[in-house]
Amino acid sequence: MLGFVPAGKELREPTCGTSRRCVVKHTPRVELSPEIDTHTKTDTSQHQRIDRASARKERREKMTWVYNVEDNPSLEDSSQWRQILAICVVFSFMSVTVVSTRLWLRFKATGLAADDVMAFLAMVFALIYGILCIIQTRYGLGLIPAERPAASLDAYLKVNFAGRPFYQLGISFFKIALLISYLRLFKGTDKSMYVRTVWATIFFVFVSHLACTFCLLFACKPIYKSWTDVEGTCLPNVPSFTGYAAVTIASDIIVAVLPLPVIWNLNISRNKKIGLAAVFVLGLFTTICSILRYLQINRILLDGNSTMLVVWGVIEFNVGNMVSSLPFLAPVFVRKAKQYRTKRSRSDGSGPRRAGGGGGGGGISGYKFGSKKDHYELQSISGDHRSGAFGRDRSGGSSSGMDNESEENIIVKGVPAPDNQHIMKSVTYSVRVDEEGKMRDRDDRGAGRFDL
Repeated sequence: MLGFVPAGKELREPTCGTSRRCVVKHTPRVELSPEIDTHTKTDTSQHQRIDRASARKERREKMTWVYNVEDNPSLEDSSQWRQILAICVVFSFMSVTVVSTRLWLRFKATGLAADDVMAFLAMVFALIYGILCIIQTRYGLGLIPAERPAASLDAYLKVNFAGRPFYQLGISFFKIALLISYLRLFKGTDKSMYVRTVWATIFFVFVSHLACTFCLLFACKPIYKSWTDVEGTCLPNVPSFTGYAAVTIASDIIVAVLPLPVIWNLNISRNKKIGLAAVFVLGLFTTICSILRYLQINRILLDGNSTMLVVWGVIEFNVGNMVSSLPFLAPVFVRKAKQYRTKRSRSDGSGPRRAGGGGGGGGISGYKFGSKKDHYELQSISGDHRSGAFGRDRSGGSSSGMDNESEENIIVKGVPAPDNQHIMKSVTYSVRVDEEGKMRDRDDRGAGRFDL
């Protein structure tokens, strides 16, 4: 007969033999304690956490900057991604800082104009191009094509294709910004031929760079052959890249030398002419970058490595942005330098002296002419009428120590002075003359006479 067995009791199973004698077999009941079950679950969860941590550590050890090279870590070491990253970050930061300072100064002074808008667009395009170059390093830029991971090839070609219009069209923006500033510089003058030349140059720069941009985008037929391996045709690399470089170099030279004849004929000092010309000639540095970039075509033909081609493109783009903003920042730097020199010269004791300070006998320290508080009428006194409250007439006897080389009869304006009751003051004047930046002090102790 079956029945319920109380908890903690033993279950007895009857065992009967052939002699109908039954032997009761005691089978102990095993019960799992709740505490033991909890500890078992805790140990299991701890083991799982340890396994997950170990897996994460293993992934971090295998994690590389370049994608899909985990099985061959030596490729990570041979890649030039660190140099490319450093160049992109440093030059992009410098470009953004210089152009932003130029825009801020222009906005506070006169407001933004068309050339400022073009400079802003050039800065944005350069920043985007630098970011895309950094992304390319994760897909193999910095490695020769033979070592680039095959799994990353499609992604690399797509990012490379996306950066082409930002570079080719963007480098025209800082050149146009400079050309527009030329127009504003000579606005209102009789340089009509020069103005027409500048407008023609603006048209040439924009149209030529736009044509190069379309050639880069539609270099292959179909277009997606630029990033996928399909049947089709593409423009030959060497002739097309030579054409792009020729347009870039020619426009750089024209923009740099265009203002020089006009600047040299300005009615300013020779030093200022040289300074202005030097600022604009700095634009030729972008020409040097363009030439160095063009020379990388031979490297591409040799092993297909386009790393330095991209690097020189980043340098050229950002340096061009900075050079186009220098004409607006140079006057600020010159003014600050003059203020610093003046402040330093005064702190060294070579600055202007206080009028009347340190003079001999009866000088009034700190007295300034033109003060709004004291208005005096200075009258010279002839030699036979020099008498006053501090002494007798000079011709008639000794004065009480007030005989100085310069004596003035000072009468308070609006208040009549009684006869023979004048105030006698002796003042030593120190006159400071600024002539072409050279400070000279000249003391004149005469009866109210200034030699300037």
